[in-house]
Amino acid sequence: MTAYVFRLHDGPDTPPREENVEARSDAEAHDLADLRIRLSGTFTAVDVSRAGQHVFSISKR
Repeated sequence: MTAYVFRLHDGPDTPPREENVEARSDAEAHDLADLRIRLSGTFTAVDVSRAGQHVFSISKR
């Protein structure tokens, strides 16, 4: 498993919340990040990094 960091955003006036996540691949991390913001009532976007490098971002549609 690979370690990822999700930086969850809930607006411009609040600092992002960081969550550590483990996933088998970038594709699985993408699916988990997408579920995380879809199931959240507050978070509107997530930035995902691996080993300190930005991998992708997702915004609520």
